[in-house]
Amino acid sequence: MILYHIADLHIGKSIYGRSMLEDQRDWVEKFLARCDEKRPDAVLIAGDVYDRSNPSGEAMELVGNFLSELDDRDIPV
Repeated sequence: MILYHIADLHIGKSIYGRSMLEDQRDWVEKFLARCDEKRPDAVLIAGDVYDRSNPSGEAMELVGNFLSELDDRDIPV
């Protein structure tokens, strides 16, 4: 069984006023490519998915797209 465990994504984080969303989009694309290559049986997401309790629309869209892409690949989350 292959299980990917990812944690503390903090989607929507800004560091010194610089949004990390583009870097996080890049990470999501690379993670999905890795899923295509290795075909994990499931992905476990733990910790803080968003960086704050009231995430931006862009952060919510990125997470939503990420979860949809995993669902499209029939990878349980």
